[in-house]
Amino acid sequence: MTPAERFAAKVTAGPVPANLDTPCQLWPETSLDRDGYGRFWAEGRVVPAHRYAYEQHRGPIPAGLELDHLCTVRRCVAADHLDAVDHRTNVLRSNGPSAVNARRTECVNGHDLTDPANVHVAYPPSHPRGMRKCRTCARNRARRTREPQLAPAAPLPTRTTAERTAA
Repeated sequence: MTPAERFAAKVTAGPVPANLDTPCQLWPETSLDRDGYGRFWAEGRVVPAHRYAYEQHRGPIPAGLELDHLCTVRRCVAADHLDAVDHRTNVLRSNGPSAVNARRTECVNGHDLTDPANVHVAYPPSHPRGMRKCRTCARNRARRTREPQLAPAAPLPTRTTAERTAA
C-alpha cells in the first residue's frame, strides 16, 4: 500500500463542527502522541498526521507558519479544517489563558479595556510581547497606598482583681 492509502485507511468520519461545513476526519486514538495529535509513519520517519494531510492536499507549509485546527479537534486530519498561520494567531484563536485574557473587554473591576486611554501595556521580562493593565485600577491601588492608615485603636484599660472587688 502507498502511504496515501495507508493514511486513508486509518481515518474515520467524525462530527461536523458548528463553525465548518464538513465533518472532522479523525485519526485513531491508538496512534496519538502525548499532546493528542496523530502520528503517521511516512518516508522513513514519524510525521504529525495533520501536517501530512495538509501537505498532501495543499502543498508544503510556508516557513514560519504552523497549522491551526479550525475545528479545535487535535486528532482531526481534514485538510480543510487546517489553516497555516503564525504562532501568535494560533495561540489567540485558542481557549488558553493568554487568548482568554486577550479577548477580555473589561478588567476584573468592570473598567473598559477597549479604550486605549485606560490601558497600559507593560513589558515585564516574563511577558516580552506585553501585558495589558487597567489604568483606573492602577490609579486606585496607588491612591490606597498613599492614604494614611488609620491608627489602631488603643487597648481598653484592664482592671486588676482588687479594683474589681472594690467596685
